[in-house]
Amino acid sequence: MFNHDELQRHFRPAAAVGAAVIASLVLYLVLVEVLRAVFKPFHGFVSLGDVQTVRYAVFGAAVVVVILMRVVRPLLLRLAPGADDRAVLVRLQRASILTMVLAEVPAILGLGHFLVTGYNVDFYVLLAASLVLVFMYFPRKAAWEEGGAR
Repeated sequence: MFNHDELQRHFRPAAAVGAAVIASLVLYLVLVEVLRAVFKPFHGFVSLGDVQTVRYAVFGAAVVVVILMRVVRPLLLRLAPGADDRAVLVRLQRASILTMVLAEVPAILGLGHFLVTGYNVDFYVLLAASLVLVFMYFPRKAAWEEGGAR
């Protein structure tokens, strides 16, 4: 069992990053809706000839980020034999913060795609993917108290 103060010292920043990511996702949604309302109909700020290629690249990059999260997180949580409680907490904190940041990437890609092309449905799909990732990997105190990766 971890020292309560030490657990809090490592958990609080990870949870704060998760909350900030959720707030930024909401902000992206508000931005998209404001742009759609103000520039009705919104067709993007850039005129592209081949929008499908950009669309495939954005969705492909989002898939790569999801795969990267699935591969990198277990590596970040891997502990050396005989690791003490502090090492476990440091690993949990780093893994949680990096995972939260990576979970935001599909929405950022979707926002960029929307700003360029005006395709709001693609943004919503990528925003939903980010929300699912955030809620899957949001730091949970109960899991940390159990030792997380132990």
